[in-house]
Amino acid sequence: MQNITASQFDPVVDSVQRLFSNRTYLDLFVVGFTIAITALIRYASASNGLKLPPGPAPSFIVGNMNDIPVYEEWHTLNQWAKRFGEIVYLRVFGTKMLVIGSYRVANELLDKRGAIYSDRPITPPMMEMAGFANSLTVMGNNADYRLRRRLFEQHFRYSVIDRHQPTQIRETHKLLRKYIEAPENWLLDTKYTIGAIILDIVYGYRVTSDRDEWVEIGERAGTNFQRSVKPGAWAVDVLPFLRYVPTWFPFTGWKTFALDSTERRKIQVDGAFELVKKAMKEGTAHPSMVSRYLEENENGGDIPEVAIMDMASDAYGGGVETTLSSIYGFLLQMTKHRSIQQKAQAELDRVCPDRLPTFDDRKNLPYIEAIAIEVGRWHPGVPQGIAHRLEKDDEFEGQFLPKGSLVIPNIWGMCHDEGTYKSADVFDPDRFMNAAGDAINTSIHDPRQMVFGFGRRQCPGRAFAESQLFFTMALILKVFNVLPPLDAEGKEIMQPDAYRSGIVSVPKPFSCRIVPRSNAMAELLQYSNTFISLPRLHELESEWVQDLTAKKVSLSRIPRKEINFIRICVQKHTDTTQAC
Repeated sequence: MQNITASQFDPVVDSVQRLFSNRTYLDLFVVGFTIAITALIRYASASNGLKLPPGPAPSFIVGNMNDIPVYEEWHTLNQWAKRFGEIVYLRVFGTKMLVIGSYRVANELLDKRGAIYSDRPITPPMMEMAGFANSLTVMGNNADYRLRRRLFEQHFRYSVIDRHQPTQIRETHKLLRKYIEAPENWLLDTKYTIGAIILDIVYGYRVTSDRDEWVEIGERAGTNFQRSVKPGAWAVDVLPFLRYVPTWFPFTGWKTFALDSTERRKIQVDGAFELVKKAMKEGTAHPSMVSRYLEENENGGDIPEVAIMDMASDAYGGGVETTLSSIYGFLLQMTKHRSIQQKAQAELDRVCPDRLPTFDDRKNLPYIEAIAIEVGRWHPGVPQGIAHRLEKDDEFEGQFLPKGSLVIPNIWGMCHDEGTYKSADVFDPDRFMNAAGDAINTSIHDPRQMVFGFGRRQCPGRAFAESQLFFTMALILKVFNVLPPLDAEGKEIMQPDAYRSGIVSVPKPFSCRIVPRSNAMAELLQYSNTFISLPRLHELESEWVQDLTAKKVSLSRIPRKEINFIRICVQKHTDTTQAC
């Protein structure tokens, strides 16, 4: 073999030096090299000659980092869908992204091909440092995730959701009484009510004060989750080695936040769990999701306690924020649409003229249901969903979809698709009613198939969220008028339809007046001050209970003396029936 010496490269080196000594040639080389590398990155990954989906032109090295919107992301993603198509490709440094802009494509990929689209992105360093690596929302598609999801679904699926109604009724009735006593506190009281409901369901913990510490702890954890997961907010997510920088180093406020978040997360996860164990040991525990799994372990089960703890914490964090987004959105829209509110109240007065609505009335209140559906369509609580991760190369209609891509469904854009929903930018519950106006029109695509996510990552708390939104709306509209605020001259103020950005998007601060429709409506709440759950009565075998339920008595109108008698009887026969 011929030996090659360094001197043989001299002519080549001289030629390159002469070439680059001319600035014009150098500029042309840099431009050409940049174009070549950009094209290589964009197309070299294609399989079998297929091209990547179109998208905004990437910048050198950073890709589309500067194209990623920071505020009201849903609008930008929707504009991309109109410009580039149903699948938009982006790249931020080495991360590939696919933005899905239509239900048709989301259904095909995330639902039908869920086996390879159900993973989550690798947990960003900040989320891990802030204590959320084991959150059900962001866990990868592995055995730990599937166990936690199964535990969650066993207590929140449609077939068992009725067991939570006593808690929902008690706390929601309590909320309405607070609206009468201090209507100006509607925002905080609503937040604490949803927190109280979920704390009771998950931990058996009864909130007894207006500003309970465990609701505050849960709210802080939710806020920290939102901050830690925000794309582009943390340098450590781009430069992971920064996690090893000591806290005394300048400009490390982000690390102080992470340490504080981890400590608060630990208090939320461990502290509430230990409360249940302590109450069980003392014999004072209320039935709850956590207590049931701990009892199962006592009877021979082998569910890891860490799985129960993580799942319970996620049930609280995920349930409160998304449910509040819907309820606040409903209240905001009611301040804007008096005719819709009046139509709903007419339906309520026809179905339950002299009593408060119940969960059993849901099938007879289609217009209330239509409002709930339209609230979700108008502004989904999670507008861009939670990113999926493609586990292997795929292709769709001639386009190459590379392994490892983050798949982002623009749910807001799908819900505002003019091809699916006529006049999509108008809030109109009637779009979901049939021609006769007495039932939901099943021929119109139900946006809840998008609002709660897709495939194997669909929100496992959907049944609870739907039932709580319906019940809260029905009660509020039965008893109150929801009105816009007044200016100094007594004129109504129309407020903007503005929502905060984030994983969970809620309306920006707004005002409303919650005013009883009449004294008679307000008095209905006095009869609900003592309540017996009809669904739980059905579970008892006592003959007197069977007689009572056979009469189909409206329990919300039973005199207090009789209710107290029933409460005593129920307490004698069971320790699980709710009476308050």
